[in-house]
Amino acid sequence: MDREQLRKYIDENLLTKQEAMKITGQSISAFDQAVQTGQLLPFYDHGKDRSRVRLYLKADVEEYARRAEERRKRLGE
Repeated sequence: MDREQLRKYIDENLLTKQEAMKITGQSISAFDQAVQTGQLLPFYDHGKDRSRVRLYLKADVEEYARRAEERRKRLGE
């Protein structure tokens, strides 16, 4: 995979926390809780503290959002 292919893959498949939160419709605290409890795992996690970089696989975030929506519907019934 050359540099441009890698860049394209990243653009199409990896999300920042803010992008992932838009898909899940969650607040920062709810999103962080999902990560802390292992319901949603970063695809890439590097660094510590303020220099930490976490990226999420788009397919994982979309699947998590679908499951979360199903839970909300079940609990609302």
